[in-house]
Amino acid sequence: MLAVFRKEVIDTLRDGRSIFAIFVFPFLLYPAMLFFISWMHMKEGEEAKALEVRVGVVGGATLPFLADSLAAMPGVTAVPLEAAPASMDDAHVNAVLVVPAGILESIARGDSARVELLYKEADNKSSAAAARIERILDPVRQALTVAWAQSHGAHTDTPPLLVVEKKDVSLKSEMGRYIAALLIPYLLMVMMAAGSMQTAIDATTGEKERSTLETLLATSASRAELLLGKCAAVIAAAVTGAVTGITGLWFTFAVVAKAFPAMGTSELELSIGPDKLILIFLTLLPTAVFLSAVLVAIGCFARSMREGQTYASYVYMVAIFMGLGSLGQQTPSMSRFFIPFLNTALLQREILTNSVQLLHAVAAVGVTTAAAAVMLTIAVRLFSNEAVLFRT
Repeated sequence: MLAVFRKEVIDTLRDGRSIFAIFVFPFLLYPAMLFFISWMHMKEGEEAKALEVRVGVVGGATLPFLADSLAAMPGVTAVPLEAAPASMDDAHVNAVLVVPAGILESIARGDSARVELLYKEADNKSSAAAARIERILDPVRQALTVAWAQSHGAHTDTPPLLVVEKKDVSLKSEMGRYIAALLIPYLLMVMMAAGSMQTAIDATTGEKERSTLETLLATSASRAELLLGKCAAVIAAAVTGAVTGITGLWFTFAVVAKAFPAMGTSELELSIGPDKLILIFLTLLPTAVFLSAVLVAIGCFARSMREGQTYASYVYMVAIFMGLGSLGQQTPSMSRFFIPFLNTALLQREILTNSVQLLHAVAAVGVTTAAAAVMLTIAVRLFSNEAVLFRT
C-alpha cells in the first residue's frame, strides 16, 4: 500500500496540471478576484455618477424645495408628473418621487404620511437614480417634521438636530473571524475537490489508458492494498489542495491587499488559532476519505479519461453546491448535519465561530465517517471486479 501511495504521489508531482491546480491556482485565483471585484466596484461607482437620469416628481408643489434640490444635483433632470405612472419607461423617467396631495393637512391632524420613491432595482439606471436622490429624503422628513410642529403651535422654521449614528466597532480581527467562518468552509470543500480530481482519475482510468494497470495487478499486493494506496494518494492531494487554498486566501488579504492602499477596506486579519486548525483538520479527514473514495470509484467505473473527468466534474459541482449551503448566517437545522460535505462545512463554521454543538459534531463526523467507509467498500468491490474495471 505504501509503495502504491509513493508511486501515485510521484506521478502527481510529475503532472503539470495537478501541480498547477494544487499549488499555483489558489495564489492566482484569489488575488485576481480581489483585483477584479475592487476594479468593478470602482468602475460602477464612476459610471453611476456619470449617468444622466430623469426623476419624475408627483406633488412637487406641496414641497417647493424638491425641485430646487433635484436641480442642484448634477446629471438629474426633474420631470413634473400629475400622478405616478403605470410604467416608468412610458413616462420616460428612471425614478419617481411621490408626495401625496394634502400631506401637510394629514400631518396637522396627526395622521400618518408616506412619501414614496419608486424605482427598479433590476434596472441599473433606475437604481442609480434612486441612490442619487435618496439623499434628499432626509430634508423631506425634516420639512414634514417642521410642518407637524407648526401645526401644534411651535414657532420654528427648522427642525431640531437629531442624529442617530450607526457605528461598527468590530475589530479587524473580529471581522476577519466572521469572514473566515463564511469563506473557509466553502473554500475547503471546493479546493479539496479541485486538488483531488486529477490524481484520482489518473490513478485509475489513466492507468487503464496507459496499459500499466495490468502490470500493477500482477504484483503480490491484494486489490484492497492497491486501492487503499491509491486512495491515500488522492487523500493527500485533497488535503494539500485545501491547505494551499486557505494559504492563498490568507496571502490575498494579509499581503496583497496591504500592498495596495486603494484596497485598504479589504484588509482583514485572518488569524486562526492552532486549536481551531487542529479541529478543522480532524473534521476534514473523513470528508477527504469520502471524497477520495467516490472519485476512485468513478475512476474504476469509467472507460476513458474523458469519461472519468466528466463524472468527476459532477462531483466537483456537488462540492460547490454543498459548500454554498454553508454560507448562510442563521443557525442550521439538525437535518443538515446528516448530509456529507455540507455537514463538514457547517461544523467547521461552528468551530471558527466558537459555537460548536455536541450533537452537530457527532452527527457530522459520524455520518461522514460511515459514508467514507461505505464508499471505500464500494471502491474496493469495483476495483476487484475485472468485468467493471476493464469494461469496454
